[in-house]
Amino acid sequence: MKMDLRSDTVTKPTQGMLEAMMSASVGDDVYK
Repeated sequence: MKMDLRSDTVTKPTQGMLEAMMSASVGDDVYK
């Protein structure tokens, strides 16, 4: 399978992807 990971401004995230983004922890775990 070949994947093109260049910028994609057309594809919309699925509901599952949106939920994963909303529940992901954010921050810098190295610099505290």
